[in-house]
Amino acid sequence: MGTVLIVDDVEDLRYSLSNTVRRAGYSVSVAANGQEALEILRTSIVELIFLDIGLPDGNGINLIPKINELSPGVDIIMLSGRNDAKSAVQSLREGAVDYIVKPFDLIEFKSVLHRIMRSRLLGKQAQLADTCTSVDAIIGNCESMRKVKETIHMASEVESPVLITGETGTGKELVARAIHDACPGNKGVFVKVDCGTLSANLVESELFGHDRGAFTDALTDKKGLVEVASDGTLFLDEIGNLPIALQPKLLRLIEESIFRKVGGIKDIAVKVRIIAATNADIDREIDAGTFREDLYYRLNVIPLQLPPLRDRGDDVLLLADAFIRTLSRDLKKEIRGIAPSAVEAMLAYDWPGNIRELRNLIEREIIFCKSGWLNPSGLRPAPSCGGLQGEELVTLRENERRYIKQVLNYTNNNKSKAARILDISRTTLREKLD
Repeated sequence: MGTVLIVDDVEDLRYSLSNTVRRAGYSVSVAANGQEALEILRTSIVELIFLDIGLPDGNGINLIPKINELSPGVDIIMLSGRNDAKSAVQSLREGAVDYIVKPFDLIEFKSVLHRIMRSRLLGKQAQLADTCTSVDAIIGNCESMRKVKETIHMASEVESPVLITGETGTGKELVARAIHDACPGNKGVFVKVDCGTLSANLVESELFGHDRGAFTDALTDKKGLVEVASDGTLFLDEIGNLPIALQPKLLRLIEESIFRKVGGIKDIAVKVRIIAATNADIDREIDAGTFREDLYYRLNVIPLQLPPLRDRGDDVLLLADAFIRTLSRDLKKEIRGIAPSAVEAMLAYDWPGNIRELRNLIEREIIFCKSGWLNPSGLRPAPSCGGLQGEELVTLRENERRYIKQVLNYTNNNKSKAARILDISRTTLREKLD
């Protein structure tokens, strides 16, 4: 996850831009002046900076050399309250990569944000000795996740619509981004639209844009997110919440690759990949008359069902290990791993919030951890259908055997690593295995 720094003395603008960055899936820090920005750069790794020229403690352009000294390779976008060609040229000479004039709309801001961060991601991938892709970054060895990865690879080779289904927190956006990143023909950005949070009155304008005068507050022409995603991917999250009145317009976009702005009189051609996602029962919504059956068939050309975490077996431990590595580094904590006594509870827990719940749990445990081993509390296994009737009594030796087997599965049969987790010598482990 990339980190973005917003440097501007206007609090409302910092708040608005930082929220936009978070919703786009990136980490964000904010600074009200140049000195605060430099302090952040001394202690944090930042990939992209939106830097205001008119700061309270000096000209933002004069800050660029100091920024490059503290954070070599960072991308800098200048923000200015006036369209001053001289300042723009000077900032580009100093090392800025782009220049935005205020006031700007959030669509323009998001377009620049996604373009720069995607460019950085592709640059990193090009520098890697291996051919690791974001598909490879999807963690999971169970059979259902292997099928998910196979479908991602197939979907990346064509431009057909994809419909991703699964419970909340199973990673639908991550999979959509993986399809986008793996598609060799993609030249544009990945644009996410959360259909569940858009106002019913604004959703058409947000998606398709509007012409000036289309309605009372339409003072200027506005690009919609469909145009912003041109030559890239439009990810429609929670597609089941899209108003029924707008569904024919989306259907036309998919079938004919054209749309019309609100208040517009001409069709606009656009090339965009559509990926939709939902945790709802679309069949039930079709029966209720809130979702068009023909739109469902056009979206569901490539169906992709994500399994819940409770059905993924040892993937729970693989994901936990990955979160521990990332979050312990971000939180600057020395964490060795999940305590051996907690492994069984982690595997037996039902995980109603899926991967999102697991990540939040690991982050919380790391923050409060003092021993170096995470020992999550409050995890209760899902109740079985048969209740307690017929529950067998398990001997201590059998419990030990099961536990050692779980740890060996977790370490992919690496006995040295398993012995460290079990806190016994490799010789003792070999004896127990014998």
